[in-house]
Amino acid sequence: MAIAYNEAFIAIGASDFPAVVDFYRRLFGREPDERIRDVYAAFRPPGLHLGIFAPKEANRSEFANPPGAGGGLSLVLGVADVDRARQELASLNPSRPPGPIESTRHGREFYAYDPDGNRLIVVERPPVA
Repeated sequence: MAIAYNEAFIAIGASDFPAVVDFYRRLFGREPDERIRDVYAAFRPPGLHLGIFAPKEANRSEFANPPGAGGGLSLVLGVADVDRARQELASLNPSRPPGPIESTRHGREFYAYDPDGNRLIVVERPPVA
């Protein structure tokens, strides 16, 4: 039996809500499409619905990423120019610069992180022949 659903999206429980919302605001180059005070923001750029929320105090520990470790979320962004994307991401989170660009079977990619330690995988796929 399958669950009948009408939408699926990504939600991040942010320990530093203002910093995480600002990071994605600058990453997407737009204000949130939806905002509920300082507890929820949603971005809906083409092909994505990303919600960011401030967890309730009683549940905050459930959403915290371990110190020194990345988060469990990996947001994959396909780009046309991975070199340019890496430069732009380096300016968004200077305290944690992106990793090196690597060549993989599926294209060139690098890892970057948001202020809460959630990983972004930025990939440039080779042209389809």
